[in-house]
Amino acid sequence: MVIRFKKGKNQSKHKPDTLTCIRDDGSVTWAHLHRGFVQHDIAHYVVETTLGCQNGFFGLVAKGLDIPAFSLSSSERPFKIPKEATDLEPIVLLLHAELWESFNEQLLQKDAETLTQDLSSEQIESMRNEFQSLIRLWENTSHGELLEVIF
Repeated sequence: MVIRFKKGKNQSKHKPDTLTCIRDDGSVTWAHLHRGFVQHDIAHYVVETTLGCQNGFFGLVAKGLDIPAFSLSSSERPFKIPKEATDLEPIVLLLHAELWESFNEQLLQKDAETLTQDLSSEQIESMRNEFQSLIRLWENTSHGELLEVIF
């Protein structure tokens, strides 16, 4: 699946960032993203690809679920989010939180023992390096341009 993050031309004038996923069968799902959500979704991509998870956010989108459905309340959502996806969320949040600590605090390493997933030091370092690399690419992406990755 191709994942495209498009940098909005002007957040304050209703031209926000967008996330588009083009599945292997050619079907497409997309959504506007609130400010700061691209970084969260990049963290999802990094965690899911590093750990080989097929039932995280992008894995579920690749299987045919539409992005906007994830924003619905659990009673409105036409599917139940699997345990694998909910187990990934703390990892995603810690990796994303490291961004706000200017990469100085290694939260993921420090809190790894409290996570439901066993993470090796190598996996943590790989996720951190790839996340930082993709964030730098995003920061250098011009308004109206794309950052594209393959899931």
